[in-house]
Amino acid sequence: MSLTERSGREYFTLAGKLPANFKLQASAQYGVLDEEKCQVRNFGVSGTSTRTMVIQQNTALKDHPHSFSLKIPLTHHVGLCDSELYRVALYVTGHYGEESWQQDRHGGGIAVLDTRPEHAPMFDSDGSMELRGMCMWMFQLSTARSRQGLISKLLHCSQPDENWSQDHDLSKRKGLGVTLGRHELAGKTVKLEIREDPQERPSRRNTWIQFPEGWKPCEPKPGGWMRCQDPPVFKTFEMNGQECTVYPNCTE
Repeated sequence: MSLTERSGREYFTLAGKLPANFKLQASAQYGVLDEEKCQVRNFGVSGTSTRTMVIQQNTALKDHPHSFSLKIPLTHHVGLCDSELYRVALYVTGHYGEESWQQDRHGGGIAVLDTRPEHAPMFDSDGSMELRGMCMWMFQLSTARSRQGLISKLLHCSQPDENWSQDHDLSKRKGLGVTLGRHELAGKTVKLEIREDPQERPSRRNTWIQFPEGWKPCEPKPGGWMRCQDPPVFKTFEMNGQECTVYPNCTE
């Protein structure tokens, strides 16, 4: 016997803008209101467990800047099991090349509480609120056996201020996300704009050294230390089928 699954009538809209070659996954997570009505049988083992409710929505990957709009239900129901939204996990994925491995993603989220926190931002008079995200690529030399010595990148996203400024120190940057009150969300719009930082940096400190021509990778210290030798000894790497000495221009 199948159970009727449906979302509630009330929702908020998550809308915004993404850079070229970026996409977004919004994973709405729901907490059950009555565990006794939300038990499911465990296949292969005895007993039951509480039902998990997640609704995932994905935007398309496009080669140009683009907009998106997603409706996030505030409640979800399966049979007699009722649940309410407590978090929307956000996963920003960026692609930096044509190969399947040339991508990475970074997470953030919208937390939803019964009572709106005092520090939570207010919605504007038109029922909208802005959420900003700046994503930066952090380059490194791959250690994967199949692409040893090639450039690979990690994606790091954070939340800048209203002027799109943020601390140079990554550890001091604010994570991408916000905490809101559940009862203020119905019919509202959270506007999320993601931008791609034009500046890149190494994924680890003191593994590359910057020159006017670009970044040069160092040979590590003996004994397995990742940091540059002193004085530094530089090495070449491969990018786009060429042997290079500096990133991102390849040659000096």
